[in-house]
Amino acid sequence: ARCNNGIMRASIVAVLLLATVASAATSIFYSTTSWSTVYLHYNADGKGWTPVPGIQMSKSANPKYPAPEWWFETTNAVNTLEFVLTDNQGHWDNNGGKNYKASHAGTYTLKNGVLTEIQTDCPAPGGVVCSGNGTCVSGSCQCNKGYWGYACDGMCPGGTAHPCSDRGTCTADGQCQCQTGFSTCDPTRPCATNTADDNKNCGACGKVCAVEPGVTYAVCGNSTCLRTCDTAHGWRSCPDGTCKQGSCPRPPLPGCDTFHENQCQGSVIVTDDSFEAHRWQTPVRGSADWVASYQDMAALAGYARVLYAPDHKSAKVLLIGSTRDAALGLTYYFDGVAQSSNGKMFDASYAKPLKTMIVSSQGHKLVLDDVDFMWNAAPLPNLGGDYRNGQKGAIVEMFGWPYSELEQECADLGRMGYLGVKVFPPTEQVMAYNLPFNGDLNPWYFMYQPASYRLQGRMGTRDELRHMINTCRKAGVRIYADAVVNHMVGSGNDANPHHRNGGAGCAYWPQKNSSAPDPSPFYTQGFAYLYNDNTGLSPTQEFPAVPYGPLDFHCERTLSSWSDPLILNAGWLVGLADLNTEREYVQQRIADYFSDLMGIGFSGIRIDAAKHIQPADLTAIFAKFKSNMGGALPADFIAWLEVLLGGEASLLMCDTSSPYNYGADFAAKMRAAGLTQEDVDKIKIWDSGYPKEPFADCGSNSPWRKVIQNDDHDQQTPGSSSRDMGDQGSILIKDKDPARHRAFEVKLFTNPNGVTDNDNEHPIRLVLSSYYWTDAGSQGVPDGKSDCSKCTHPACRTDCHSYPYVKAHDPASCGYDAPYYTRVHRDRDIVAAMRKWMHLSTAEDQLGLPANCIARRA
Repeated sequence: ARCNNGIMRASIVAVLLLATVASAATSIFYSTTSWSTVYLHYNADGKGWTPVPGIQMSKSANPKYPAPEWWFETTNAVNTLEFVLTDNQGHWDNNGGKNYKASHAGTYTLKNGVLTEIQTDCPAPGGVVCSGNGTCVSGSCQCNKGYWGYACDGMCPGGTAHPCSDRGTCTADGQCQCQTGFSTCDPTRPCATNTADDNKNCGACGKVCAVEPGVTYAVCGNSTCLRTCDTAHGWRSCPDGTCKQGSCPRPPLPGCDTFHENQCQGSVIVTDDSFEAHRWQTPVRGSADWVASYQDMAALAGYARVLYAPDHKSAKVLLIGSTRDAALGLTYYFDGVAQSSNGKMFDASYAKPLKTMIVSSQGHKLVLDDVDFMWNAAPLPNLGGDYRNGQKGAIVEMFGWPYSELEQECADLGRMGYLGVKVFPPTEQVMAYNLPFNGDLNPWYFMYQPASYRLQGRMGTRDELRHMINTCRKAGVRIYADAVVNHMVGSGNDANPHHRNGGAGCAYWPQKNSSAPDPSPFYTQGFAYLYNDNTGLSPTQEFPAVPYGPLDFHCERTLSSWSDPLILNAGWLVGLADLNTEREYVQQRIADYFSDLMGIGFSGIRIDAAKHIQPADLTAIFAKFKSNMGGALPADFIAWLEVLLGGEASLLMCDTSSPYNYGADFAAKMRAAGLTQEDVDKIKIWDSGYPKEPFADCGSNSPWRKVIQNDDHDQQTPGSSSRDMGDQGSILIKDKDPARHRAFEVKLFTNPNGVTDNDNEHPIRLVLSSYYWTDAGSQGVPDGKSDCSKCTHPACRTDCHSYPYVKAHDPASCGYDAPYYTRVHRDRDIVAAMRKWMHLSTAEDQLGLPANCIARRA
């Protein structure tokens, strides 16, 4: 037997694939959870063993066996193969000293010491084997020069003629591994920089080897920057040649371990103060993982707060900044003009978005998104009808409509008579094109994982949002925002480039990006195994563009009970990083976000997952929001809170003595906090009991504070149990029965269950205008951002349910379209019923629909 000492079989799970083709080659895939490098040491056809340690294997590009835990190599064995594997660190996998043996050519798996022959086929997209860019070898594509991927459908950096500038190797995941002495400084010219000729920068791509913060002396020699660190001020020299404030980089956790810190114990719900030391995780400007949109958030964070006068015609803008080094001073810029104070007054004569910036005394810069003012929103025309200044009407929920297409729809929406449109979360949210998530690329529910409060959402940028809102307001259509303020992104769904899951075969995944064209950094504690370079500590919750830090979140606790107020409030809903809304700063920051929404022209908000924010915290948030508004909520403002009752109706509504009551007790709390009864009536509860159980709230909530609808977007998800409508409602994309669905939508306006005064009760009613899932079950969005052809990971070729772009706006639509957008809001019967409820004409030529829709229904 070969190499029969130092065996570490317990930590290794292996699969081996061997196959032969006309080119007389045998290929091997191998998986290990504990080795960072793998060598294949073998004897092909009895002709002799390869030199120790063997042939170094490459990271696999096969999505069935994805890197980094899977490795690949092709041998020259025609008939038999005897082999062992090693990490070249003294550890071997050699079948207990017997070696592994394949008696004939074929494809095999090796797992837990059992060798089993299997069959494989090469991928053939469009019927073309290996995309025409490679050769099928042992069930795997061997790509031609310049191509990569499971199906050889990826083009290597630098192009096919000169991949990696002919100074490196195109790896199985489409990256350039440069030759020694060469580096990639310009992404368009990979491996083109000769570091030996780059003494000024020491091969660091323009990162000058010079005195900088933490460095007192620097000299370049042998393409290496030799630094003397500023030890007098807490900087230390680290083994990688850098100067770090605090701790030097620490080795990763062993094996497949991940951090399990900040876990709640007993009734404790707050994150311990010691975790504040884990803050400031953003890569430093110029470091390996830094990108330009991160600016200097490694040292400086901030945002703009707007405080309006009671008439909303003037406002004070405060720039709220914080620094890692508390001793640094800050300078504040308003439209490029510097001042030492952080506040400045503006009035209605200021007719454009405001540009702001914060700069530290050490030169750190933070350019903030534009500030918009309420007075610049387009005025609403008087359209007649019973709108009651925005306190009554029908709102269409335009699920998955990009702003640009919604803008095209608004003229028709105004003519139809709708009060407004609710857009889905407008904030910057998690997105990624480097890996599908549960088989979907950017599924719809990613929209409910905010990365910041910047208005840079999936449906469009802040500029596109502003333009859409003004166009719609001119047509008489108000716009409402879906506000996600209970939580931020899911744990592990963040900008940290290094994650793994020991409970799922040590699966690794890279960082997520965001919906913003200039993405913000955002971090969580989940599935991490590397210490942060800046802090030397484990990763934690931090969202610098908000900014939120570790203490602004509850400690991690599974949301395992729907009847325990502590868990309901502080538990991490499906693993989403739960905000500590008891904390005054968090309350104020949410109120400031609401103010920003009003500033750009929104007329109201839906609060997602509101029952996971205890009523006392919501009361404080609304009180602070009212204060931001100069003590006067906008006249046409409304809010509705998602409070799913389910089996918790007693706790949440019926028991008026419950501190977790969203009915009469919540209303009393708001009045005690300084909100008037008129204010309270504007803050409504979405009635999850409608239509099957319209009295599920036991009468605790006023009928003037109820919002009702037939189907909602959560119900569309396969297996959803968010509401039980029984035979009293219809979910269109599940039932696929337009006539049945139409009847319930018409009933919503003519005779809704539980309503005794149809003209006045339940004054806000919602209509969901959605889209169908694809036949393959994709839960993506037809906005083009769930199209798997845009995904860069090989898994997207075989395990991705694609949803290509489909245009949402169709001016000729008459509603109930299929198989993509439903456009239910354009149905003649629904529009006519809604208009009658709103005291508008129901004459055919007044419905706001195209002539073909009237003719088709005549």
